[in-house]
Order: sequence, then structure tokens, then C-alpha cells
Amino acid sequence: MFIFLPLISLITIFLLVNKKRIDWRESLILAITYWGILVTAITEFLSLFKLTTFGWIVLTWGLICIILIYIYFRLNHQIIPRPEQINSSQIKKNIKIKPLIHLLYGIGFIVATVGLIAIIAPPNNWDSMDYHMSRVAHWIQNHSIAHYPTSYTPQLYQNPWSEFVILHFQLLSGGDYFANLVQWFSMIGCIIGVSLIAKQLGADLRGQVFSAVVTATIPMGILQASSTQNDYVVAFWLVCLAYYLLSTIQAGKSDIWTNSINIGSSTGLAILSKGTAYFYVFPFLIWFGFYLIKRLHWQAWKPALIVGSISLLLNISHYLRNYNLFASPLGEPGGYSNEILGVNILISNILRNIALHIGTPIGFWNGKANRLIQLIHILIGVDYNDPRTTFSQTFFVPGGWSTIGISGNENSAGNLLHLALILICIIIFLTRKYLRKDSYIFTYLIATVSTFLIFCYLLKWQVWNSRLHLPLFVLISPFVGVVLSKIKQQKIAIFIVTFLLISSLPWVFFNRYRPIIDSNNIFQTPRIEQYFSNRPFLKSTYTGAVEFLNSKKCSDIGLSMGNDPWEYPLWVLLQQNNQKALKIQHINVTNISASLEKEASYKDFEPCGIISMETKKSKQKKSQEINFKDKTYVRSWDSPDLGVFIK
Repeated sequence: MFIFLPLISLITIFLLVNKKRIDWRESLILAITYWGILVTAITEFLSLFKLTTFGWIVLTWGLICIILIYIYFRLNHQIIPRPEQINSSQIKKNIKIKPLIHLLYGIGFIVATVGLIAIIAPPNNWDSMDYHMSRVAHWIQNHSIAHYPTSYTPQLYQNPWSEFVILHFQLLSGGDYFANLVQWFSMIGCIIGVSLIAKQLGADLRGQVFSAVVTATIPMGILQASSTQNDYVVAFWLVCLAYYLLSTIQAGKSDIWTNSINIGSSTGLAILSKGTAYFYVFPFLIWFGFYLIKRLHWQAWKPALIVGSISLLLNISHYLRNYNLFASPLGEPGGYSNEILGVNILISNILRNIALHIGTPIGFWNGKANRLIQLIHILIGVDYNDPRTTFSQTFFVPGGWSTIGISGNENSAGNLLHLALILICIIIFLTRKYLRKDSYIFTYLIATVSTFLIFCYLLKWQVWNSRLHLPLFVLISPFVGVVLSKIKQQKIAIFIVTFLLISSLPWVFFNRYRPIIDSNNIFQTPRIEQYFSNRPFLKSTYTGAVEFLNSKKCSDIGLSMGNDPWEYPLWVLLQQNNQKALKIQHINVTNISASLEKEASYKDFEPCGIISMETKKSKQKKSQEINFKDKTYVRSWDSPDLGVFIK
């Protein structure tokens, strides 16, 4: 039941914030922002003293709940004037409520079904097995989020806020049953947040519901919302940033200081969640900067300082950990940045990134689109497979049934219908003068499109970029909702959003790694087997290795992973039946984190057994012995992909 403590604190913050506000959505966005700061502060503070344990987490959240509830009841007797509520007579009579209610039911069905998947299915995303969940397991073991020796440095330097929340959930619940809910809650937050942004952009009730439908039906979003990826998390904080920015502009000078704090908080939390946030926040901060100069002139530096200071404060601990080890606050260079720049490179990456969303099961279409993009590259003088602008693999227009969700891959699924709808709405907006009357909409569109242009200009193309585009599709949803709500033929708009709901069902039911309708669906497949959905051939190998170590009563285990850091399933299997206190540590590390092996926490580690990864990806050759700290470990259990060595 301890898992409810963070939720109780969030609800109490919401009740406190909601006392003086009309719109509960605004209160919820604010409450989650404050809660996000609270999670960061608790995690960093407890980690500083190596107190990231079940007892201290329970005690901290318990005290916070008591304090918040006390404040709430102390203030409850005070009569706080609230603005007049909007009654139903204020809603335009020409808006038909019944179709909108049906649309909300559709959103509710999608969200509820994805939530069910998130709870029943374990974390099994490839990146989660490599670092999202693995780093959480190390943090729990080390009682700290400090960097540790590992063969896979992204476990250290990648932005950690999502995993902070998973860490709390895992400690409080004793398992990973709630780990996927971080993304699912972010999905709900985005759906609510975009409807609020649509309202700020001048949308009526229809436009707000339409915006929510567009967000809820994004294929990549549906697939990711039941995983422990972090693209939906960063999308939520970007939605918060956009909302606070529009609130600042619409409120004028009256609320600029409070909103500056909120803008700084959402910016900092977005950056702390994922590195791609730098590209997405930049246009909105530029917009905010121009607004400050226009409003405050020479005093513009004051709110700008607030935004920068709060953003830095939220990230400073992570920056310092990275700087101390990698000599850079951003960590280790990943080779994702374009090595050459220019207008032709921008055009190339725009075309190739858009191509990730235009694949269909029709081979003829995919082939023609692929050839057309290649011809354009010849005209602009760019090699579409140039390694200086291409991170991995060769360029292609994806195709096959997976492009429409059968079976949906959360790493590379495209958003074809949404892309087409966005382009149509942009054309309608630019060709209809009455739609361009509100400058907010046009500026918002420019800021959102600019995020994509910056992304294409600075980052190399890779086949997995479509998942990094999720925040863009979420941010542009309010614009689409506003345009749809203002076209004259509202029956067409209702048909479009209804079609989006229906067409989203394949991604809901046929998630490749967490299917509901399939012979290997999440209800019939054993939970332990689902961890291996990405690499089913490793299940018997991992299980055999762990059973052998358990038979030797070995609980101090070294990991020799090489270049294949697929380690989280090992943690799950080892913790499942091991009665002793388990200690797992990477050994013979050859990267920069090897220097951490000299620290007191790691230097005395002496494993009784070593698991050696020997897959093709690991690039480790089979051997009969492993030497570690002048001790010899002999191969005692063997498989094609894994070896176990005993001292």
C-alpha cells in the first residue's frame, strides 16, 4: 500500500492548488509540476547520504503527506474567493455535446486499455533492458543514484527523471509492476494538457476535445505509453512549458513572475527527462525571450534569470555527476549530432525524417516514395546514406503491415494519418484568413514546427527517430484541434476524429511486445517470459545460468557484458529465488567508468561467480578463464550466448 504515498501527496497538492482556480486541468498541470520537483529533490537529497532505501523513502513520503494534509485542513476553513464558474448556458448552442461525449468515451477506452497493458505486462523494451531499468536496479542496490562502474555508460549519463519516479515506485512496491505507469500517466497528462493549450489558443469545447483525440490516437504514443521509454514523459513537460508560456503571454505583467517559475520548472524537468528536450524547449524559450523584451524592456533579464536558475538547479546534480566522470555535463558523446551542416543537409533530414511516417503495407507506394526522396538527394547534392548525417543503417521508407500496427513496434512505428492531418490543417490555416486572426495560433505553429527543423538540422537520421518525434506530434495536436473546430463543415471534423479513434485500435491491441490479441498475449504468457519479448532465444540461456549460480549458492555476481548490456532480465531472475543478499557489479570495465571501481563501495567486491555475455553483439570471444583482481575464474557452465565462471 506504500505505493499510494506519492499519489496521496499529488492529490493533496492538487487540492491545495485547486482552491483558487476555475479550471481543474490547470490545477492538475501545476500540481504535477510541483510534484515533479518534489520527486527530484527527495531523490537527490537521500542519494547524497546513501539513504535511497525502502525505509527512508516511506518515511519521507509519509512526512510529506502528513505536512500537506495538515496544510490543506488548516486552509480549508478559510474562505478563498473563486472566480465564477462557467455554466452550461455560456456554451454556444450550436455545439452538439453528444458526439463530443462519444469521443471522450473513445479516449477513455484507449487510455484504460493501455493502462491495463502497462500494469499487466512487465517492462520489456530493449532500451529498458539495457539501461532504463538496469540503472534503477543498480541505484536500489547502491542506495544511491551516484555513478557506478558499468560496461554501458548510457546507464550513467542519460537524463534520469523518469527513472527517479520508477525508483520510488519500485522501492515502495517491492517490484516493477508499476514501472510502466510513468509513461502512462504522462500520456494522460498530455491528453489533458493539449486540451488546455487548445483552449488558450481560442478553441471552443469541440476544439479542446478534438485536440485530446488527436493526442490519444498517436500510434507511437499508444505503443510507448505502456513501456518504460521516456519520450512521453518529456512530451508532458513540454506541454506544460507551452501552457505556462501561453498563460504568461495572456496574463500580461500581472502574473509574469509566478509563470516564470513554472516555465523554469517545466524546462528543467523536460531536460532532466531526456536530452532531446534541448531541441524542443529552445523555440519556446526564444518566444518567451521576445515577449519579455517587448513587455519589460531592460528588466527582461529578471524573469529570464529565474527560468535559467530553476532549470539549472533541477539539473545541477546530474550535470556534476557527469562532469566529474566524463568531463562534460552532458556525459559521453554519442555520435548523434550531424558532422556537417547546411541548408541541403536540413532538406535531406527533413525528407528522411518525414519518410519514417509515410510507410504503408503497399510496396509500390513505399518504393516510389523511396525513389523520389533519393532523386531529390541527387538534385541537392547529398548522399542519403552519408555516415556524417546518418547514425545507423541505410535510409529506407519503412513498409509492411507493421506500419499500421500489425504488429506495432514502439521503436519505429510511424504516424501516417496524423502526419497527413497535420499537413492538411497547416494548408487550411495558411489559406483561410479568418483562421490567422489570432496571432497566438500562428506563433504557436511557428514555434512547434521550429522544434522539428532544429531537430533535423542538428541530429543525424536514424531508423528509430520516429519515437523521438513523439513530443512534436503531441505539441502540434492543439493546433490541429483548433483548425478542425473552426472549419465550417463540422460533420467532416467529427468524422475525421472518429476515424482516428477507430484506426488507432490496431496499435492498442497489437503491440508487438505487449499484445492483447495474439497467441502470445500478455494474459496467457508468463510474466518472466515477457521480459524476453525482444530476444526470446535468451530466456532459456539466462534461466539456466541463474539456476546454476543458485545451485552454487552464489549471490555475489560479476557481470562481464562487453558491448551487449542486456542485463535487466538477469536482475529479475537472480532476485526471484535468491534467498541471500544479492550483490551484482560490472567487472573488468574498460570504459571511463572503470575509475569508479577504486571507490570504497566497489573496490572490495569479490564475486563468487561471473556471468559473461558472449553474443555476437557483445564482441566477447569465448574463453575458459576470466581473471579479476588477480583471481582466476573457470568456465563452469556454458551456452551459445552466455558463460558462467566460478572462482
